Amino acid sequence: MTKRKIISLGVGIGVLIIIVVIIYGITNIFNQEKGKDHLVRGVDLSAYQGNIDWKLLADQNIDFAFIKATEGNDYVDANFKTNWEESQKTKIKVGAYHFLSYDTTGKEQAKNFIDNVPASKNTLPPVVDLELYGSYEENPLTKEQVKVILDEFLNTLEKNYGVKPIIYTTQRIFKMYIGNDYKDYKIWIVDLDNYWPDTLPNGETFTFWQYSHRGMLDGYAGDETFIDMNLYKGTYAEFMKEFF
Repeated sequence: MTKRKIISLGVGIGVLIIIVVIIYGITNIFNQEKGKDHLVRGVDLSAYQGNIDWKLLADQNIDFAFIKATEGNDYVDANFKTNWEESQKTKIKVGAYHFLSYDTTGKEQAKNFIDNVPASKNTLPPVVDLELYGSYEENPLTKEQVKVILDEFLNTLEKNYGVKPIIYTTQRIFKMYIGNDYKDYKIWIVDLDNYWPDTLPNGETFTFWQYSHRGMLDGYAGDETFIDMNLYKGTYAEFMKEFF
């Protein structure tokens, strides 16, 4: 073996070690044992994950979960009722989310959500999932058009549940439709490209961060192999103080 080959092999092994250390470090950070200062890890899920073993999910350092409830003015997730009831038998803090449609009014969609999601002081605030879909990917509505639907939905839910809903969205949609208009709402941001996004595009701080669409945990066996993974911005003590 030549000296050059030995050096190349040494460099290769060094790089491999660094990669392993980084992966281990990130995994270790996101899987800390629970305590008042541990990072607060959560999931969001729907019927695509199938039947959920909520106790097993909780045993994997999962602190919170957002469960899909409704979409548009008439769709209800097939597993929502079961997930909602079973999840609350564990220590996981849960909330429900609604996928916003651009094809019907915010009031009609709010009624669908309210008819299916019980009001409770021991749950996280409701969430509106603001995305582009279908033909709206290529031909999105204007900010003014979306604002009419979104405001109706948010205001109706706040009156019913007594708390401002959380807005879930991507960096792109945030820039298109949120900007500086919703600074008094908590934001759940999707950002798969940054280790820990410092701020939102408007300079404000996010509350929840979705960092992966390809998490894998035990406790579900639906059509979807992966599960979305999320973190709260602060410690567990701060999480409990903010919401409970």
